[in-house]
Amino acid sequence: MVKIESNKKTNTHRILLRPNQSISWRLSLIFIGFIAITCLSIGVAFAFLGATLILPFAGLEVILVSICFYIVLRKSYCQEVITMTQDKLKIQREIGKSEKIWEYFRIWSYLLVERPKHPWYPAHIFVTSKGERVLVGDFLTEDEKEDLVVSLEVIINSFNKNQVISD
Repeated sequence: MVKIESNKKTNTHRILLRPNQSISWRLSLIFIGFIAITCLSIGVAFAFLGATLILPFAGLEVILVSICFYIVLRKSYCQEVITMTQDKLKIQREIGKSEKIWEYFRIWSYLLVERPKHPWYPAHIFVTSKGERVLVGDFLTEDEKEDLVVSLEVIINSFNKNQVISD
């Protein structure tokens, strides 16, 4: 998801990037509970029939499914925020409680789009400044990446026009 907010008074643009979330935490807990009840009830039924070795493996299955769900959901709750002003460019990446921030002078930064050689591979969008490359929006779909590139070009061109007018 690409969401753009612009403030004309302060000439500030904020771009919020988030991956598509197919399921919420609450619904995933309900699904894991359903899987747990099903697997453990089958395991208990087999334990009553004398196959007690199935019960630990049913519990292990529930634990592994829960861990996999947690990993996928944690990655889907990340976000990137790109804030651009006339002078500064700020990129914030938040994954859970950890946060990484890059700040650059906007005039010395540029946008680099690496197109794949084959259509099966995804494009990559980098913000480059001072020899450092920051990958932006890697979790977006190809259509969202194209929209992001077009939006960033429009914002950068508006800043460049304002700079020429003020000089």
